[in-house]
Amino acid sequence: MKEAFDAGALERGYAFLDDCPEQFLPDLITLPVGTLAERVRGLRAWRDALLDGRLPPDGTWPLPGIAAPARLAAEPLDILRFCKGQPELVDAFLRDVLASFTRQASVVRAEVVARLRELEQLERQRMEEEEAQAAKRERRARKATQLDEVTLARLRQQAEREVAQRPVKADADLLAGWEERTRIWAAISDVFGDLGELMGRGWDLSIGVLRHMGWTDLVRLRELVEQLPQLTEVVRSLGRLHASDAEETIAETVFVPMRRLEEERREVWTRHVPAETRGIERSGELARMLPVEAVNLGHPKLRYLWHARRAERALLTYRVEGLEVERTLVERDSEEAVEQRSPRPRRGPIIAVMDTSGSMHGLPEQVGKALVLEVLRTAHAEKRRCFLYAYSGPGQVLEFELSLTEGGLGRLLAFLGQSFGGGSDVSEVTTRVVQRLGEKDWNRADVLFVSDGEWPVPVSLPHLVEQAREAGTRFHGVQIGNRGRTGLHAICDPVHVFHDWAAVGGW
Repeated sequence: MKEAFDAGALERGYAFLDDCPEQFLPDLITLPVGTLAERVRGLRAWRDALLDGRLPPDGTWPLPGIAAPARLAAEPLDILRFCKGQPELVDAFLRDVLASFTRQASVVRAEVVARLRELEQLERQRMEEEEAQAAKRERRARKATQLDEVTLARLRQQAEREVAQRPVKADADLLAGWEERTRIWAAISDVFGDLGELMGRGWDLSIGVLRHMGWTDLVRLRELVEQLPQLTEVVRSLGRLHASDAEETIAETVFVPMRRLEEERREVWTRHVPAETRGIERSGELARMLPVEAVNLGHPKLRYLWHARRAERALLTYRVEGLEVERTLVERDSEEAVEQRSPRPRRGPIIAVMDTSGSMHGLPEQVGKALVLEVLRTAHAEKRRCFLYAYSGPGQVLEFELSLTEGGLGRLLAFLGQSFGGGSDVSEVTTRVVQRLGEKDWNRADVLFVSDGEWPVPVSLPHLVEQAREAGTRFHGVQIGNRGRTGLHAICDPVHVFHDWAAVGGW
């Protein structure tokens, strides 16, 4: 008695495809490297390793001779540090890596065939010479020589071994496609640090940043910040906690009316539910494939036809229907007890006020810009909002929120690339700052003034600042140059005096 056909065996045989990310399935099916199961396992190993910021161990699928060009390209690209925790970037890079495997497999296959023909020709010449000597020695006619299967198999193994041992170069297409991008990301990361993540690996935006005329100034300012760690210490001292870390959170329970979503179910006849077979149709579903199609997979030639039909969704498959449980969400009124807690303490926003008068031209200007850059870096790292005021003479006040959107970054680069000049009117900018402190989103901000302090103090200014200080605002000052007590001391407490000119002697 013949055994009954096990329809589930076919599905179990291809269950490993569940481990393959759906977007890579068409590429893996047509990839001429290894078996389908090996490809899926190898792809998962590569993807997991790249997400961890590294390459998979040596010996991982595919063979070293095919994987080597892609591995050699990844090192000069230095792309692994950008791949860590970035699934979209990893998937894009991995798709090009699979294309590299396909190209290299074709190259290896062609080289093996060429080398095999050379070895076969040499082997035939050797056999013909031996036969000629034997026929002459035995005084008989020469016999025809022919390579047997064992010899052909030995020669093929020798050809594959020699090709595998040849030196390989980094994949040129992989380098060409990713070299400029990784160079741009590295440049942005060196300047902005974690702010480089905010660029979103944006291709067009990244290029726009590097082509901006203020980019060179930005690179030099980042170098200046590294020489002046005290600037970072000043910025990190800004921003009060909204609540004290020592205070206990206050919780209370209240009953609030709610509309709860509850699930209702109903049965619906639906296609592709494996319950009843209703005929045959063409599709690409492996679980419903007819046995006659599965037979082609075991044939050395017909399996290519199977892959083509699978890609065209033209395989003969069972058409099935069945009952599917349809879930519907229905709103119902109810009451629920809710425990309310005070919010976790967090640091407040920062308002930076930059003096752009003529007296700040030169080295004070560079130190002030470096300080603004560090304010931006710190605010982003601590997820705090940041606003910039740049002021000079009467009516000359530039203001915008510091952010690395495409427009915000352009304005920041334009500010950092400009040269300072003009007079100094601190009254107007201070009035605007106090007005912003009255807004809900900015009433917890700390203010940082950056100036040389060489301006007179208007009579009404200390009173205006004192009112804001009584509401909880702290006014920090960074005085560029040790000129003793200046106008900056009248509105700021504390005042950090910068006079470490030796540290920036090259500026």
